[in-house]
Amino acid sequence: MASVEELREFLPRTDCRRCGLTCTEFAASLGRGELTPEDCPVLHEPDFAGYIEALHELLGPAPAAAPAMHIEVEKCNGCGICVTMCEYHLGNCDEARLGRGPRPADKVVFKVVNGAVVVLHQELCTRLVQAAEKCNKCADHCPTGAITLT
Repeated sequence: MASVEELREFLPRTDCRRCGLTCTEFAASLGRGELTPEDCPVLHEPDFAGYIEALHELLGPAPAAAPAMHIEVEKCNGCGICVTMCEYHLGNCDEARLGRGPRPADKVVFKVVNGAVVVLHQELCTRLVQAAEKCNKCADHCPTGAITLT
């Protein structure tokens, strides 16, 4: 991963704020994946030809689209088995390791709300970890087949 300083080398370094940020702030946002090199209006000028390509090279390939997690609310009976079986919850929530649902303050992939499961933070799902074995526990243990993973 490129550092802010390395990314800043391929920015105008004028702090013009045409994008709404200083060049250092823009570089930090690039590094976090919040912006793309094309978001800098100055880099589209002829004086900066090749800078966008250089930044893409520094940043590496774009992350693959996140696999989708879909809950069919009509099928969900709110049993919570998926919540207690979730690999993320088991690794990060003491209550889930004990077979209970996470505490309200815990950051979770999903939880039962008003009798049905709701996805809160799909980005925490271990299916998104590149080197991880693809987990399907929530869908595999859902007694009603309400969870679909792609």
